[in-house]
Amino acid sequence: FPGTLGNWHGVSYPLEPEVLDSLKLSEYLMVDYSSVDNAAPVNVYMGWYESQRMGAAPHSPRVCIPGGGWEITEFSPAELPFSPASAPLHYNRVIIRKGENRQLVYYWFQGRGRTISNEYLMKWYLLVDALLENRSDGALIRLTTPVVALEPIANADRRLTSLAYLVLPQLPAFIPD
Repeated sequence: FPGTLGNWHGVSYPLEPEVLDSLKLSEYLMVDYSSVDNAAPVNVYMGWYESQRMGAAPHSPRVCIPGGGWEITEFSPAELPFSPASAPLHYNRVIIRKGENRQLVYYWFQGRGRTISNEYLMKWYLLVDALLENRSDGALIRLTTPVVALEPIANADRRLTSLAYLVLPQLPAFIPD
């Protein structure tokens, strides 16, 4: 995956071995992207599963986030528009808090020709595709940025949106349709 996207420069790092054991991933990417134009970095995480059988499947951020000690203070579906000829990206927009720290998170599920924000719909298509196409591969894509003290959430939204527009065109080379 590109280490540079526009004026964003990334540094990748490995997940802890116990986290990898828990997630049962086939492949993953964990990169912190920074830009001189932005007050805070954006973390891009992609966890891909070649097969979502035998207990290997993305952990729902709705469960993982509180499990990490964060409180979900706002959760809403959202969409990122593209050109009129293409469908918008549907994702989940989440504001989380731990003590005085806040973060903004965008996440969605991608694979087998779909991007889906609804976790129940994702499970439905997983079942349908496993039965009809013998496929259960897929990925969880998550972008996260800290909300700097006194920073309006709108600034954090612009930061995530800016990087999302650069990440999305790269995904077809790494996540099979």
